[in-house]
Amino acid sequence: MNSRLPTPIFILLGLVIGVGLGLAVGWVFWPTEFTDANPAVLEDRYRRDYVQLIADSYAQDNNLAQAQQRIGDLGEGGSNYVLQVLIEMILRQEDEGAIRRLTRLANDIGQYTPAMDPYLPATPEATP
Repeated sequence: MNSRLPTPIFILLGLVIGVGLGLAVGWVFWPTEFTDANPAVLEDRYRRDYVQLIADSYAQDNNLAQAQQRIGDLGEGGSNYVLQVLIEMILRQEDEGAIRRLTRLANDIGQYTPAMDPYLPATPEATP
């Protein structure tokens, strides 16, 4: 009498063991760790947070060169992305303080839209 298991059972058993070992190695023993990721490759919601962090930092230290460098890290069109985030924040009527900080940053890097006017600091009118 032949007590061998059929070949399909060995194939299935091999697949189950292989998948199990692969998942254990990938998730437990050697998981992927991302460090120093480029902001340009972040998911959109994290890029928006990054833009807000740039504006918050700029409001604290007034270092325009550093803010522009950080915006450049967002990739080509980073300054346009700042304006896009600002417009969406205005439309959603989010935190006014955050909008004001982002408006100041956008204005200082040369981005402008009329929607920014209520959030820009009032400029004293010149007296003739």
